[in-house]
Amino acid sequence: MSTPRQPTKRAPPTRVRMARQAHGGPSAQTAAATSAHDQLIALKRSLEATSLSLNRIDPQALSDGDRDTWAKELDHVDLAIARVRVSLLEGIVAEFEAELPALQSATAQLEAQLASLQQAVDVINAVAGVLGVIEQIIGLAG
Repeated sequence: MSTPRQPTKRAPPTRVRMARQAHGGPSAQTAAATSAHDQLIALKRSLEATSLSLNRIDPQALSDGDRDTWAKELDHVDLAIARVRVSLLEGIVAEFEAELPALQSATAQLEAQLASLQQAVDVINAVAGVLGVIEQIIGLAG
């Protein structure tokens, strides 16, 4: 006997959210402004809720045919969850790649500023060395 798989989180039913949108509820205004990322998150939560519901079913209480159907449905839902996760990760990668040129430019500017500061430190150290020599000369003469 195997233990049923459990999703990571339980999501609110999408039926309620869809009904609110259809009737012009508070979610109707925000629905138009939701991003693809938010839609994927909502889909993932809905699929996880479906997975949770399927996992609550005792497979031993099902007939052989129903158990096969249940297992196939659970596999389909788990595969859909995995595909949504991949889509979410692809979106994150795309956002990062879009920001990468700006990050590289900022890094180059910071490297140039660091080199300039290092030159200033070198000048300060040289002046401090010269002042140290002058101090020693004054000390010997005095």
